[in-house]
Amino acid sequence: MIETDAVTLHDYLRVIRRRKWIVVEAALLLTLAAVAFSLHQERLYEASADVLLSAENLSGAVPGTPLNGLSPDPERTTQTQAQVARVPDVVQGALDRVGGTGLTVADFLASSSVSSSPTSDILTFAVTNPDSTLAKRLANAYAKSYSAYRLELYGNAIERALADVDQRIQRLDSAGASLERSGEGARLGAITAYGALYSSLVDRQETLESMQALQPSVASVLRQADGAALTQPKTVRNGALGLVVGLVLGLGLLFLRESLETRVRTTGEVSARLGGLPLLGRLPRPPKRLRRSDKLVMLEEPASAQAEAFRMLRANLDSLTLERGVRTIMITSALEREGKSTTVANLAVAFARAGKRVVLVDLDLRRPVLARFFDLDGPGLTQVALGHAPLEQALTRIAIGDRPAPRRRLALRRGGDRNGNVTRELLGLLEVLPSGPIPPDPGEFVSSPALAKILSILCERADVVLVDAPGALHVGDVVALSSRADGIVIVARPKALRRQALVELNRLLALLRTPALGFVATGEDDGDGYAAGSATGYRSGAFETVGASIRAEHA
Repeated sequence: MIETDAVTLHDYLRVIRRRKWIVVEAALLLTLAAVAFSLHQERLYEASADVLLSAENLSGAVPGTPLNGLSPDPERTTQTQAQVARVPDVVQGALDRVGGTGLTVADFLASSSVSSSPTSDILTFAVTNPDSTLAKRLANAYAKSYSAYRLELYGNAIERALADVDQRIQRLDSAGASLERSGEGARLGAITAYGALYSSLVDRQETLESMQALQPSVASVLRQADGAALTQPKTVRNGALGLVVGLVLGLGLLFLRESLETRVRTTGEVSARLGGLPLLGRLPRPPKRLRRSDKLVMLEEPASAQAEAFRMLRANLDSLTLERGVRTIMITSALEREGKSTTVANLAVAFARAGKRVVLVDLDLRRPVLARFFDLDGPGLTQVALGHAPLEQALTRIAIGDRPAPRRRLALRRGGDRNGNVTRELLGLLEVLPSGPIPPDPGEFVSSPALAKILSILCERADVVLVDAPGALHVGDVVALSSRADGIVIVARPKALRRQALVELNRLLALLRTPALGFVATGEDDGDGYAAGSATGYRSGAFETVGASIRAEHA
């Protein structure tokens, strides 16, 4: 299992900074959509009126009389009356009071509401309409219609109670007549009971007649609508809501895409997925004009910041290989086009400029490119292995001077003029062994004893032998070549790599006996600024001073 550091707030902020346009676009699009939706909405106004509920306890006047639908629970009472206010008779009464609205009962119910409060005996009647004046009139008419409806129901209850009392009094009158025909003893006790009941019914009859005359209000309009408020469109509110939702949605999409992303983003992740392999250096991409013409920055611009990155890589490799006795280093990568060949060629020049005897061998027999970098057209490694050319003829000596030289003058064949001024102008010498013609079976060739013998000879004549090997995951050449090297350096372009490729590369490295020295990150122009800015404090004059010191040592 690969161990990685715990995710910190800085990691989240780095993800947001890298993909900030997802959040910006989501927030902007949803804000614009919310504003556009608001601008296309119909303008609606809402007016409201309040009605105060009250009840007269008729059961106190006439036993058994109900409370007109009112429950002893106040909260249930207001909720019940809110539903009563939605009956068609109340709605039609409100429409009749205004007149000429063109609204049906269903239309009015859809554009109105009645709400109750659990802490008070007040109903709020709200009406929404495109016309603010009409909304106000309808809200007031709705409240009045409900009050009239409640009063009508209450008046009917009083009438029924009066009718009931009248019937009971009539029955008592009939009973009184029969008492007059009864005996003297029985009549005296019955008359006493009859008189008390008759007197009670008469009192209640008078109370109900008084209530009917006074008509107490069971529902009265407490507050009339005096204006209408704009309810839609709420352009500012909708725009702010769209912005908030857009930000949240954008962040969600951002982290979803990050979780589904299979590409490697940082050198730290490369190191973790390669079993903690150390980072040897960060290399920026070469300038476009050098890439187009297959030129090397260490030869064309040795005083540039890009060249300084290769010097730092060479210094780091020196510190690693000095104690381990590593002389033959194989440079490979997980896939193609990660800058492997460009890196090994510039690194070879950097070693040569440091005064070392360097041999650069092109063993990428699938896609050899080193010959183009140094403008070579002679025999190569495969011809030497087959005995078609001697090793001395295939090796091309590259003169490393203190200033860029014309490309046609770089290559000096062995036996050429190395006396006089030429020697004093050189900083170092590099020998390049190109691949030569590609063999029919490169996999068999890299395992041949002839190749092993050639590499052994080169190791004896040089301080450092750099081998350009093919991509490790495409072919099996790296496994065969690893036994010919003392150490392996991985070239990786983090933004071009997939995590699965690193997992496979780590598995392959674990099978090899040759140790991996570290990895080099390429294409780090917009990384942490290490490669591009590492040499900003240096100037070409400093390099001239270093070059003069080296020339003095070799003179």
